[in-house]
Amino acid sequence: MLNVGECVIYGNHGLCKVREILIPSFLERGMEKPYYMMVSAVDAGSVIYVPVEGAEDKVRDVMSADDAEGLICDIDEVTELELPEGKKAEPEIAEIIKRNLADEMMSLVKSLHKIKAIRESEGKKFAALNEKYLNMAEKLLYTEMAFSLKTEKDIIKNRVIEELSHLPIETA
Repeated sequence: MLNVGECVIYGNHGLCKVREILIPSFLERGMEKPYYMMVSAVDAGSVIYVPVEGAEDKVRDVMSADDAEGLICDIDEVTELELPEGKKAEPEIAEIIKRNLADEMMSLVKSLHKIKAIRESEGKKFAALNEKYLNMAEKLLYTEMAFSLKTEKDIIKNRVIEELSHLPIETA
């Protein structure tokens, strides 16, 4: 069971803090059961209600500072995803974001940044769909990493982009 004040990762909602454990007033009479009232750190002001029963399958611990630092420092070793072209990649990308596992998210961020760099070097635009998913993945991943490293999300983003800029963009 989670405790009030505890921070966890709740699926694609990302970093959330348990504000309260309560029986919400929106439940039908006779259907009352305890819920976690969580506040999202990713979407400011967003409140999420999660049934206590079964929550352990939907939440995970926030990554450690060492793990966050390792993801940045060892970004050259992060596996790149082989994404299909265009809209065909959407189901695969959406599944990764839904699972919101840090190593997969970093793989997605790295892969999309590489696609973006290649497109720009060819004088082409980066697909709006890819931009949307890159922004989502970065927001979720960098918020968690910033919390772990006790810093700001923008500082993490700048560090990751700096590390990615040192990697080759050639296609295989």
